Order: sequence, then C-alpha cells, then structure tokens
Amino acid sequence: MTESNNNSYRILAVDDEDIVQSLIRDALEDEGHEVITAASGKSALEVLESKPVDLLITDIRMPHMSGTELVERARLINPSIGVVFITGYASLTSAKDAIKQGALDYIMKPFDLAEIRNSVRNAIAKLSEMADATSHDRLDSLSDLSHVLFGAGDRRSLATSSLKFAMMHLKSQSGSILFWDATSEQYLLLNINGDTTNEETIGREPLYSLATQGDLADIQKPCLVTSFEDHPIYQCHANPQLEPFLIPNWVTDEAPVVTVPIMRPSMFHGLVTLSLDSDITSVDQSDFKFLAVTANQLAISLENLGLLEESQQAYSRLRELQNETIELEKMATRGIMSAEIGHELNNFLGVVSGNVELLKMHAQKGNLDKLDKYVNAVTSTLARMKSFTDNLMDLGSISSHKETIRFDHMIREVVDYIQPQKRFEGIELSLPDEIEPINVYADHTQMQQLLYNLFHNAADAMVGCEQRLISVNVSVDSDLNSFQITIRDTGVGFEQDLLNKAFHEKFTTKKSGHGFGLVICKRIIDNHNGELQVESTPGEGTRISITFPLATDKEPNQRTPANQTA
Repeated sequence: MTESNNNSYRILAVDDEDIVQSLIRDALEDEGHEVITAASGKSALEVLESKPVDLLITDIRMPHMSGTELVERARLINPSIGVVFITGYASLTSAKDAIKQGALDYIMKPFDLAEIRNSVRNAIAKLSEMADATSHDRLDSLSDLSHVLFGAGDRRSLATSSLKFAMMHLKSQSGSILFWDATSEQYLLLNINGDTTNEETIGREPLYSLATQGDLADIQKPCLVTSFEDHPIYQCHANPQLEPFLIPNWVTDEAPVVTVPIMRPSMFHGLVTLSLDSDITSVDQSDFKFLAVTANQLAISLENLGLLEESQQAYSRLRELQNETIELEKMATRGIMSAEIGHELNNFLGVVSGNVELLKMHAQKGNLDKLDKYVNAVTSTLARMKSFTDNLMDLGSISSHKETIRFDHMIREVVDYIQPQKRFEGIELSLPDEIEPINVYADHTQMQQLLYNLFHNAADAMVGCEQRLISVNVSVDSDLNSFQITIRDTGVGFEQDLLNKAFHEKFTTKKSGHGFGLVICKRIIDNHNGELQVESTPGEGTRISITFPLATDKEPNQRTPANQTA
C-alpha cells in the first residue's frame, strides 16, 4: 500500500466527463486521500506506469479504451490494484465484466458524495483484508472463483459455485447457502451434505422484512456459531421463526459451524453456513477474512444479476411500448391520409352529385339534347375517381408542388446553412470548387429535406471517429439526360443485413433515432423518378449515390400527384 498513514490512499479516478472527475476528487480528498484524475484509459496507464496506485475507479464505457480493457492492462502493471467500476446503465456485458475483473464495487450513475465515499471505504477495507489474509495461492483461488462466477448466468449457478468454493477452502463436509429466489419470491436453501445435494424452499417471513428494511445491515462479518441462540442474526432479532433460515437441518448440537453473511452496504443477499470438524473450536482470522472476500464477490455477482434482470425486464417493456408506438403511428398516418383522401373524394362526389342533379332536372324538363353533356361529365369524373383510388397504395404524400429549380444553387445553399451548426463542428465538408448549372423538375421543399437528412445522417455516423469527412460529388450525364449526386462519409458504416433494411423500413443505428429519416428520403427519391445506390463498410464509412433526370423545356410549373411521373 502507498498510504502515508492508515487512512490515506492513492486513488486514480478515470472518466471522460470532467464533472464526474471533479465529484470523485471532492468526495475523496476530504477523506484525506490523494486523488489523481484522468480523462482516458491512455492517460490513466501513463499515471500507473509513473507511480504506484492503490485503487482504480473507472467508468466502464469510455471512447477508445473501455474501463474493463483499462483494468486488464492496469493489472499487468500492478497486479494488486483494487478496482471500483462506474457505469451509467446495467447490461449483461458490463455486469459479467465487473465480476470477471474481480471488482471490489460497482457504482451506478448518477451518484452523490456519500455513495462514492462509502464505496471507497468498503473497497479499502476489502483491500486490507485481502492484503492480510491472502497468499499467492489464495489470490489464484479468488481469480478462479471470479472466472466461475463470470460464466454463471443465474442465481442457482452462482450460489452453487460459491458454496462449493467456500467448502473446499474450509475442507467442510457439509455446507448450505440461503438466497432469495426472485421467481418464487421465497428464500431457497441449497444443501450439500457429503455426496448429497438438495434444495429446500424456506419461505419468506420473517427474514424478508428484516432484509429489505435494513435491519441486518450490521451483520457483515463471518463468525463461529455453536447454537441457534448464538447466531448473530438471532442475537439481534430474537425470533424463533428465524431458525429454519439460519440453521440447516444437517447441523448437529455437537459441532460448531461457520456462518458467512452475503452482504452489500445496502442489501442482505443471503447466508453461507459451513461445517467444521467437531474437535475444532476456533477459526483463524485469516480464514474469516478470506471467506468475507469470497462472499463479497458473490454479493456483487448477485447484485449485478439483479440489475441485469431489471434491464432485461425494462428492455422487454420497451419493446412492447415500441410495438404500441408503431401501431399508434400507423393509426396516426392512416388518420392523416384519411383526411386527405376524404377531401379529394368529396370533391369528386360533389362534381358527380351536381351533374346528376342537373341530369335529373333536364330529364324532367324534356331537354334530352343536354343529357349527354351531364352523362359524360359524370363518367369522366368517375374515371378520375378510379384513377385516384388506384394510386392510394402509394404511402407518400397525396400531392407535391414541382417546378424547375437550380440544383447546383440549392446544394451550396444547404451546405452554407448546415456548416455553422453544432452537429457539424469538427467535420470537414468537401464540395467541388465548381458545379455546372443543373436544372431539375422537383419539389423544392422535398429536395431540401432530402439533402438535410443525408448530411445529418452522415454527421451522426461519424461521432467519435478520428477522421470526420463528408465529401460531395456532382456529375452530369448529358447523353442520359441525368445527373448524379454522391455523398460519402468516413463514419462507422453498417453491415449488409442492416444495409438491406435502410431506406425500406423504419431503421436507425442512432440511440435517439426514430427511424423515419431514411424512409422519407426514399419516398422523395421515388417521387422524383430517382435511382438510389448505397455502399457501406463497417468501420470505413458509407457512400450514397442518387441519379435524377434533368429538367426539360416541356415541364410546366404545376401541382402534380406525387405518385405519378412528372
């Protein structure tokens, strides 16, 4: 240890957010510790190579080097360094990595000063226990246990592995582990007695109330127990109904047992009970400390598993809400379309109704020479009505306003507009020095929206990338009477299966994306008789090329149905 006195340690705090570094420093310097901060894994390794560090506090998710990768490399420099992980969310990867790396604690963001202080106090206490109680063989054993816990995916597996490990350490012939089963909402007692293994359902009360109300917070250390009345939990809460929870049925009056609480600062997770030979009357303090470290690893594993289960439940609920949202979006879309369709159909029906009334009036008056006029008007209107309904399978807008516009002017205007935006800070936007005049028959608003969406997606794809370049190329093919615009980025790219989804259904790779942007782009391209090509390579970027027809002298400025060829 590097402490100048019994209470001062050198602590390295690593997080890519300045506010988190400041919070940790303020919390721990008041406790008398020397706190060094770093904003990245690379900076942290430079500190570790230059001076000894007792405790490493690191965020799991950081750019360029994750917290778990940092710990692996830090352990090559200082194998005995203690580790506390910080994370903003729980996931299978983060939970299991924390177990595998033998973390002393696992803190969820956001946290306050008291939480970080308590976590560091507990971590330092465990470091002291490990320094006093562990030899090289014991450290190897703890490492083996960490890897076993890393591979376990449920409470029974975690409990069984930890119980066998503790029995092996004390050379116990019998052992049991009590733990909470979230599925049945009862305590389970797993017993190993010689070659026999069995499982009992113990129930819920009165232990559940004591555990959840914090009444067992002081029961933190392993101890030797010679009778039920001697058990530390019974001594604090003298309730005879606790006996099935505390004393397994294999325990006899003749032999003492070791009881090891599975505790975290705010939660009682269970209890390990181990047999001793009848002639043993005491246990070395080093054995107690070693069992305490073992139980702490199990407690962290159980807590992480609980966080993981909560995350899975939240994710499942999120998927349900997403499906509900999609259905609501469909209904909303249908509502908007229905209003537009109803308006158009009412216009048609009004023409038909008016001509039918005129037809009846002239028929009653005997003006037969005028009937053809009104019959033809009704027939013509019904034909237009049929053409309209045939086109309703297109989900695009009912109409758009097209006119001949200068595309070369528009793209420069769009680039000039987006470059000052914060989204494009640090991005090099390369545009040709000269673009020849390009006339296109298009809806000005839709074409602008297309360019905005494509540039925004390119910028978002390069967040965190070292090279951030958007290059634009525009070429004209006079022989084919068309022009092509190509937008290339140096972003993360995406796989072929995701590429197949893009532009065809709600799809996004952004955390906050809604998935409509690319679908809208595809509709605009189709509305203008364009052809789309997309190429993407993971880690290298994406190239989008769109070919549009050039405008001709025959095209007027008028409103045309969006689902008809202009």
